[in-house]
Amino acid sequence: MSDLQAALEFIPGAIIAIIVISNPVSTMAMFYTMTERMTEQAKLRTAKRSSRYSLGILLFFALTGMMLFQIFNFSVGAFRIAGGILLIATALDMLYPKDGADSATDPTRDISLIPMSIPFISGPGTIVTVVVLTSSAEKLAAGDMGIAMLAYAGVFLGIVILIAISYMVMVHSERLFSLMREEGRKAISKLMGLIVLSIAIQFIINGIGDVLPMFAEIVRNAAG
Repeated sequence: MSDLQAALEFIPGAIIAIIVISNPVSTMAMFYTMTERMTEQAKLRTAKRSSRYSLGILLFFALTGMMLFQIFNFSVGAFRIAGGILLIATALDMLYPKDGADSATDPTRDISLIPMSIPFISGPGTIVTVVVLTSSAEKLAAGDMGIAMLAYAGVFLGIVILIAISYMVMVHSERLFSLMREEGRKAISKLMGLIVLSIAIQFIINGIGDVLPMFAEIVRNAAG
């Protein structure tokens, strides 16, 4: 297989991986749940901000790759654990709303960065996927600048398509959920809270799994 053919096959795989890991469907449900009490103007503003933040974050990690992790000397596992902790706080707010309110977020609170952008649209899983894909694109190129640019273009295209899809599902989320009754919307809000909590715990479990080998090596070196 030629390098050009490999790069062309790499592009659709990269696009699909980025979209699937981010999961725009969960983004849509989460956005509706947390913006239910906002005005239409506030919802649109939040969707735009979340999209801009997510685009900037993913492009930043695509350009820096593993270099940022190495500079600050933290691991992907630590990043997963941090994302999981952020998600737990969000999930608990959804499951146990304060003062008898529903699970919709306070309309005065800006949720565009946290939790919509991080850790939902551009969460730890998506960021790690982008970092891995850019690293794979570099290896695939094997020093050929043309092949490298083509492979990198696939990653950047995947990011842009993800942001476009995420923006569209956020903007149109109310149309889908408006077909449901109040009881149905509340049930979905609670279900989303449970799902978010499960995702958070899985993030933390995966993060612990990533850091345990390093911790074990440190213990062995200390004992030796």
